[in-house]
Amino acid sequence: MKYYILENHTAGSVKLTLKHPSKLTSKVPTFSAKEGFREWCKDPTTKHIFFSTVEGVNPHDRVSGTNPAYRMHGLVADYDDEKLSGMKLDDIIKRINKKSPGGWVPTWVTRTYSGKIRAIWEFEKSCLVDNEVILEKIYDALMAQTKAKTLVLGFDNASMNPTMYWEIGSSWTKVSDPLSSQKIESLFFDCAKKTSGPRGKVTIPMDVIFDKVTEMYPGRWKGDFDIGCRGPLFWIEDGVDRDGCVVQQGGVWSYSTRAGKSFTPWSQILGEEFVDSYREKKLADAVEDTWFDGQKYWVKDGRKVWSPVMKEDFITRLRLAGFSNKPRKKGDPASEIDEVLIYVQDERRIHGAAPFLFNFNETVHVGSKRYINTHAHVRVMQPADDPNPDKWETLYDWWNEWMDDPKSVHYVLSWLKRWYVSALAGEVSAGHSLIVAGDADFGKSLFSTYILPKIFNGGSDAGPFLMGKENFNKELAESSVWYVDDNTSAASVSEHRRFSEMIKKLTASPKMTVRAMYREPVDIERRGRVIITTNTDADSLAVLPNLDGTILDKLMILKMSSNYKPWFRGRTHKQIEDIVESQLPHAMAWLKDVYEPPKYVVEGSSSRFGLNTYHHPDIISMAKDLSAEQRDWEMLQFWWKLRSSEEPWEGNVSELMGTMETFDELRVFTRNLNKIVFGRTMSKMASQFSSQVKKKLVRGAVTYNISI
Repeated sequence: MKYYILENHTAGSVKLTLKHPSKLTSKVPTFSAKEGFREWCKDPTTKHIFFSTVEGVNPHDRVSGTNPAYRMHGLVADYDDEKLSGMKLDDIIKRINKKSPGGWVPTWVTRTYSGKIRAIWEFEKSCLVDNEVILEKIYDALMAQTKAKTLVLGFDNASMNPTMYWEIGSSWTKVSDPLSSQKIESLFFDCAKKTSGPRGKVTIPMDVIFDKVTEMYPGRWKGDFDIGCRGPLFWIEDGVDRDGCVVQQGGVWSYSTRAGKSFTPWSQILGEEFVDSYREKKLADAVEDTWFDGQKYWVKDGRKVWSPVMKEDFITRLRLAGFSNKPRKKGDPASEIDEVLIYVQDERRIHGAAPFLFNFNETVHVGSKRYINTHAHVRVMQPADDPNPDKWETLYDWWNEWMDDPKSVHYVLSWLKRWYVSALAGEVSAGHSLIVAGDADFGKSLFSTYILPKIFNGGSDAGPFLMGKENFNKELAESSVWYVDDNTSAASVSEHRRFSEMIKKLTASPKMTVRAMYREPVDIERRGRVIITTNTDADSLAVLPNLDGTILDKLMILKMSSNYKPWFRGRTHKQIEDIVESQLPHAMAWLKDVYEPPKYVVEGSSSRFGLNTYHHPDIISMAKDLSAEQRDWEMLQFWWKLRSSEEPWEGNVSELMGTMETFDELRVFTRNLNKIVFGRTMSKMASQFSSQVKKKLVRGAVTYNISI
């Protein structure tokens, strides 16, 4: 048992007494008041004996804030009740013996300078207390085991202060033996088991730590390895003979002085490099699939799909991943989770999210801004290994027989190959919009609404949007195939005009502004195609855009064969699906690796679309016959006949409409005419029929000279 002696309360150095305090004597002057005694204790010239059972980190200096406790050799409890001065020491000792739990009786009981009582529990073997957390736990445990607070009246809470040095007192009376090393060791281990200890740089799973312990110190640890488990000082060469430590999350608590200190972190046992590398990996894993848009955190779900989550949900994910929300040490404001949040906010910043179709990059820059690509995981149908037509016989026969003009088959196959091969590589080439006309139940819708979306991983009915009936939405943004059928017709001239303009715009410069479901609008390149399918009757053909000279170079216009006998007639939906599922990957393999477009399809083509255009003459003719321009031209011809004059007519659009209204036969047509719309039509007529309709600019006004 060690006692450390201080000459006065001002002194900074202590010495280890070679004699037991019970053998030491030193007189205290007489004071009229207790204040005088206190001043004398602090006087630097005082030469007296003040003792402590706590050893500092520097054993030659007194225990203080700058020299914290290192080892505890015993416990001192002071009692200040005035009644104690009038009681016999033997009676007090009897009371202490009676109230003390078995095996926890004080070793010594003494009188204090003022005649009160002090109890000292000596330890057979000291324990390490160089950590303020474990020190506090041990004091609490000792108080509970010894019942020190209630043994005698007037317990002084300063007894739980390791920096206290007690006046030597008098009448040292031996009461019991020192507390056994087994008791102190067991008490220490119980405290260590309940104390997490200082946090390290990172929270490392116990199985990872144990694997490293086994690797570095093979055979030294026996039994279970987990938080709260006791074991030897396995990292010390002579520390494996008996239990000496308790495992905790950040390291081990050690009872034995062979460890050098009460808590040893994993970084010192297993190496800084191991801890740092795990920390770096853990941080990298945590933020690998995480981005922050200023409001929400974007993470991947189990399907590898990006999803926005609120901060609270993200923190929950981090906790489940093993990150702690507790500060590493007392006074430290930041936890592991705080560090991850700050890192993501600073280094993983985005402006939002958008679907960049067939772009395999997880983030995409649009100008100076970076966006998550919510469709980075989306792929087109993967081709099969075998392109042999025998593997896709049904589709092969269909694609070779379904077009009215055999040459047109190669236009549609070349169109499909260009789109598929580029999408497969993640770089979609520009391409024509496609119009397929033919009789009902010949596979047009099967091709546009099922087969193409199957190949390109998604399709949507774009008719309502293209005609201005619906706003652009999330489904359209995420679909590569935009199909329109003849059930979607324009209800007005303005709707049909918008439809025609949108087809031209999307084909020539496919930029769309994504607004729905995202933090801010972003212009994206629409990497898809528009496919219009229609029957060949007049009502159905009304769905087609205005086929003027400015749009025809952006369209492939095909007509299906009336003699073809469709393979899918008489089959159930399930049977059709089975055929498509089994044969289509082989068809794509053939298209990719075997098929070569004929020269007449590709030679001399524009660099923009890579293919020449094809316009079936029958569809062009029928469409023009049904167009508003054709209707207005026929009306103009009818008006010319009603005039019964061969003299040219000249005037502006308003004057022309006025003279037309003078004829009863034309009123049924002219009453629905819009001056602006009719003005556009007249301008087109001047281009198409320049010998009969001449457009002139007279004093800043547009006039027409008509002679039919």
